[in-house]
Amino acid sequence: MRMMIRYRSGLGVEALLLAANSERMRVAVCSQRDTIELHRVDAGWRTQRGAAVEIEALMAIPGTESSRFCAAAQRN
Repeated sequence: MRMMIRYRSGLGVEALLLAANSERMRVAVCSQRDTIELHRVDAGWRTQRGAAVEIEALMAIPGTESSRFCAAAQRN
């Protein structure tokens, strides 16, 4: 899935969701060399360094199966 992530500073970045469960997401951010891991903290998401981020959008990539991920995300 493609996604848009917004940092508290207002910076928005496009990313590619590589792996996820209800507590963690591994994403590749277009402007960064390495992947980052996001962790669920209470009702929000934080980077490995503790920066709060907002998931603004999740966009399915045509031809990929995402229904199980979306269903699991809605339960949490």
